[in-house]
Amino acid sequence: MRSLNQSSNRIYWKDFLLFFIFPVIVSTLLVWKGYSFKEQLGNLIAAISIFGGFLFNLLAIIYSQMENIKKDAETEDDKVKKRFINEIHINISFCIVLSICIVLTLLLTTIDIPEFEYLEILNKTINGLNYFLMILFLLTLTMILNRVYILLKKGVA
Repeated sequence: MRSLNQSSNRIYWKDFLLFFIFPVIVSTLLVWKGYSFKEQLGNLIAAISIFGGFLFNLLAIIYSQMENIKKDAETEDDKVKKRFINEIHINISFCIVLSICIVLTLLLTTIDIPEFEYLEILNKTINGLNYFLMILFLLTLTMILNRVYILLKKGVA
């Protein structure tokens, strides 16, 4: 969560707002308003699983091209490009792990515990977690697409 042109290792505050605070606020509002995705649960699981598979393929492509890109970056002596390549690899890996977590938490919404006193609170918490993870997934996916576009635009990959 650092900017590419930031020299320190501290978290960039705008990224913190976008990738943590914004999803928390939106997911809290969605749960508070009572929105549910139960009718679309199967479609959400299928879509997230397909995106996870596509991300595995993209990770394989990036990994196979990583040495060429690094050599290209060394000949140009471009430190930002080297860091950019490593971060896109990390972002894709994070998004794959995130898609697995989303599928698991979506499956948690189907669990019904009979005679559990706090079932409503548990369901709202799981729904809020699902909304948070899905928003984070979409934001991270957008960041990956942006970075891949920039790499392709520069003629690196």
